[in-house]
Amino acid sequence: MTNLLALALLASPLQAQEVPAEVENQILVMAERLRSIEVNVGQDREGNWHCSLSASSGSEIIDSRLCRTTTHCVRENGDDRAAIEECVRTHRSRTLADFRQRLIEERQ
Repeated sequence: MTNLLALALLASPLQAQEVPAEVENQILVMAERLRSIEVNVGQDREGNWHCSLSASSGSEIIDSRLCRTTTHCVRENGDDRAAIEECVRTHRSRTLADFRQRLIEERQ
């Protein structure tokens, strides 16, 4: 299986509605976790794609999305590591915004 490493979603400032400091702190913690995770994506001889993470973000939903996003970026960009990393970075804001929204909804 060929392994390609992609940087995890990096922290980025999010623009959104006014949210409690506790929620913002959770978002910052999640962004920091994501920064340290490496994603391994590869394809086996049968053409099936596989993904593994060096660590969990602590959220199954975020972990699954990280694998889906990275696999998509690898399939789209082949062996071009810089393009893969840029592709993953373009998805980070949406992932963290969705995480923020879920936290806000859970507090209501």
